[in-house]
Amino acid sequence: MNEDFHRSDRVAERVRADIVDILRIGMVSITRVKTSRDLRNMTVWVSAFGADEAKQAATLEGLRSATPYITREVFRRLQIKVAVELTFKMDDSLAKGQEVLQKIKEALAEDEQK
Repeated sequence: MNEDFHRSDRVAERVRADIVDILRIGMVSITRVKTSRDLRNMTVWVSAFGADEAKQAATLEGLRSATPYITREVFRRLQIKVAVELTFKMDDSLAKGQEVLQKIKEALAEDEQK
């Protein structure tokens, strides 16, 4: 059972790297990929750091429309023989991290003024 878990992690990392290679998009990052144990469902989190909500939505829509091509290319490279479904989701963790850093900076600045 542990071996399956590790295999899915290895496959997820390989899928992430292959999608990055296939897309070669400027300001869009593939932050992580999570796979089901049977490798049939994969969720791909993307980040469009610095983009407003409209651009993020457009990026996500573009990725979703390209999903058949991306899926075909990734699994041609991996040579996996199962039917796979890729799902793209926006990852806002980088933006949230940036907000936290900004609040810390503001708190430090307030402390220095006191």
